Amino acid sequence: MSSWNADLSTLRELEERARAPEVEMSVRTCLNMSHFKATMRELRKVDDNIVIRMNTTNTASGDECQAFFRVLQTAYARREHDIAYCLSVLDKKLSESPRKLSLESQRDWVASERSVENIVRKRTLDVFRSRCKFFELPEEFEKDR
Repeated sequence: MSSWNADLSTLRELEERARAPEVEMSVRTCLNMSHFKATMRELRKVDDNIVIRMNTTNTASGDECQAFFRVLQTAYARREHDIAYCLSVLDKKLSESPRKLSLESQRDWVASERSVENIVRKRTLDVFRSRCKFFELPEEFEKDR
């Protein structure tokens, strides 16, 4: 197998890890802030390791940049879905529960994860852009520039 094919194989494995099928976002996770925080940290590992990953990616190859960008898109979609899911869980609990203050604090905290997500995404995309200079990001990813 050529080095290029090996790199793409590794990227497919990385994309599967970005989907994180073994990391479950449940009602219980959404209601436990420590667990939610740990889950989000686990889901952000792709972003945490981007410099290392970009050092091993042939950034002159449009195919490898495209493949790695798909990994990032997968990770972003998963995290966005999980944040939205937890917000809907907390909204439902708020409408049903007399313990509003505690739940409102939790909901505010989960909502603030969107800001954290935007910061993480911007930093990751800045590194990606600096290494994959000739790869054009889709328009929706350029708005945060």
